Amino acid sequence: MTELVKIMQQRHSCREFLDKAVENEKIVACINAASLAPSACNTQPYHFYVANTPETVATAAEYCKSDRLNNWVGKAKAFVIVTQEHADMPTTLGEAVRKDFRHFDIGLALENFCLEATELGLGTCIIGCFNEEKLKSSFRIPSPKKIALVVAMGYSAEKEIPAKKRRPLEESITYLK
Repeated sequence: MTELVKIMQQRHSCREFLDKAVENEKIVACINAASLAPSACNTQPYHFYVANTPETVATAAEYCKSDRLNNWVGKAKAFVIVTQEHADMPTTLGEAVRKDFRHFDIGLALENFCLEATELGLGTCIIGCFNEEKLKSSFRIPSPKKIALVVAMGYSAEKEIPAKKRRPLEESITYLK
């Protein structure tokens, strides 16, 4: 098993964090790893807004909670809000430019982000349910921008990494003949 696969096995959606701040250098390292992900025509259609002060973390946590979801977010020590940016696709591509690849590109970038965080000893959880308007208003994110996802992060306080439950590979593979 490769080191990369070992990191993939360790990465999970962490919801228990130690009361320890996340160093800015580690957040930047995770964003750097995200920027190394491939994107359609190298458009890199994302921007990262970092909340890592007690005040900004509390605000981000408040707007990432809902009545029944994400009640654990107050334990996170940093948040990275990821916006979906315009993708300037070359017009020479014709039909291909009509397909919007930004969701895939952001997903690839966040996978790199989370794997780097795991390697650095941090826990992460990608959040898809949040109050977009309140986050944008609180952090002065321009209103035309769309928040794609939010990543909660910190040092994991979880005692044990849960085993990954995946279906058998033979159920996911079909060889074409």
